[in-house]
Amino acid sequence: METTPPSQKPFPLIGYLNPPTFITLGGLILASLGVYFAAHQNIPYAAICLIYAGICDLFDGYVARKCNLPPEQQDFGIHIDTVADMASFGVAPAFIVMHAGLDGPVEMAAILVYICCAGTRLAYFNSIATKTTGPVAFFTGLPVTYAAMIFPLVLYFCYSPTSGEVSPLPLHITLWVVAFLFVLRVPLPKPRGILYVIFPVLALAITGLWLERV
Repeated sequence: METTPPSQKPFPLIGYLNPPTFITLGGLILASLGVYFAAHQNIPYAAICLIYAGICDLFDGYVARKCNLPPEQQDFGIHIDTVADMASFGVAPAFIVMHAGLDGPVEMAAILVYICCAGTRLAYFNSIATKTTGPVAFFTGLPVTYAAMIFPLVLYFCYSPTSGEVSPLPLHITLWVVAFLFVLRVPLPKPRGILYVIFPVLALAITGLWLERV
């Protein structure tokens, strides 16, 4: 049975609403809009939404560290971030490439493997994150957030603005490669310093490329 200390008034909704949570949910909304646009065959806007879902994920952890949140809110942030990441960078990219033309049985196998590898990586991250104290300098395997840059960039070179069709082979290969990198036991440095400037600038550059094809 849950009890609340008399000095604390319980919030009427479950969870914690704070700046990093709003950023995380903002990224989830953008990825969901990407799915919506893909379902309506609007690949350029789907790709752009995925890019900025990744930017939200880049900054929610940074903001959380600056906010100096209490332990229970930090723990909640880890879990809601993982749930959002699975939807935004596991399921949403798979849905977008499927609606871009990867709908055959072989391509579906790649999509399903990709989703499973993303889920495995995120579960592994959660099991480590909840037991680690202090800052971590390296990721193990490719973070799922990188899908927010990889797939829009690959899609850009595969997409024909005149016909609206996408060349499936590069996307098919990308699914397998990224899925493998998600679960590969190799250390990768975490973004820090200048990378918090480079990634948004790269996002704006890719957005500009896509807007030329709208």
